[in-house]
Amino acid sequence: MHSGSPRLRRTAGRALRRTALLALVVLALPAMALDSVQWNGFALLRPETPASGRPLDDDSLSAQLQVGVDWRPSVALGGHLHLLARNESDGSRRGHVGVVEAFLEQNFRRGNDRIHLMEGAFFLPGSRENIDSLWESPYTITSSALNSWMGEEFRPIGIDASYTHRLHRSSIGGAVTLYRGNDTFGALPIDRGWALRDHWTLLGEHIPVNATHTIFTSVSAETDGRIGWAARARWNTDRASLQFTRIDNRADALRYGELFNWATRFNIAAADCTWKGWTAITEIGWGTTAIQPSSGRRSFPIRAGYVMVSRQIASWRASLRAEEYEERAADGQAVTAAVFWEPPRARLRTGIEAIATDVDKRLAVELRYRF
Repeated sequence: MHSGSPRLRRTAGRALRRTALLALVVLALPAMALDSVQWNGFALLRPETPASGRPLDDDSLSAQLQVGVDWRPSVALGGHLHLLARNESDGSRRGHVGVVEAFLEQNFRRGNDRIHLMEGAFFLPGSRENIDSLWESPYTITSSALNSWMGEEFRPIGIDASYTHRLHRSSIGGAVTLYRGNDTFGALPIDRGWALRDHWTLLGEHIPVNATHTIFTSVSAETDGRIGWAARARWNTDRASLQFTRIDNRADALRYGELFNWATRFNIAAADCTWKGWTAITEIGWGTTAIQPSSGRRSFPIRAGYVMVSRQIASWRASLRAEEYEERAADGQAVTAAVFWEPPRARLRTGIEAIATDVDKRLAVELRYRF
């Protein structure tokens, strides 16, 4: 076991300084070309019925403000800053206000080929559920257990390079991501349990993984000096897509103060199809994670997946999602039904969502104002 407190403070400090510097760069660049700046976001208010515990335990009344600032002086160059403020932090540290994403990006096109680069902190591209601006889902109020986990515990801080080749009626492509941080990725499903919510972790935030608040997880803390990687392959048409993603955080599985590294190797297979207002989506994730306490190395399986069907009719959208999730020897199931109403050119969206798991139920209503 490693205490690692001085080293942890130094590495966390460096990560925060780098993140702050990148955020300042993204904010400063628009000042040189204000006509290239666009911004969007939303404010939401969400009351919900109480739940007894995981995976549905959440605040009975939550409020959020999310803002995205995009700088795009040309089709080849851009930058993105994603800011978030919320009333709840679920016992985390530095979890109320901060930066979710901050990155620069470049696009290069030649004929049927396209190369896209991102540098900074970003959500890993590829979720078929969280496809809206600011990594939101247009289908339900609450993301699936799989994408709730990705939003809460995985945020690559590094470089993502993707290549796409356009065919006659489809395209194929692949991508590689090299990143730092995310050494604790894998702690939440095993120690705390799966959750169904939309708590996007802030850079620098520490989320408790147990009831005693003695061990935390962080997307931005770098403790072992190893470079993690992810790779994905994709085929898509105008109506359908298939994608496979592999994630390996290459953590050393040791403890550093209040952070415990988890060596996680995880796969995600995803597919979606749209037709005449109907959308069908599935994502299936499986893998293992391991830690090495004083009693010896321990490895655990992780599995989560869902199938969702959604229908858009004029100003209304209705969605139904069924999912399963598993950690250690325990598994669970959930069914989610959601209905939204959003008139054309309106800024206000209203919705209601009901979730039933094998142990509890939850009803939520949301009012969301877009700007």
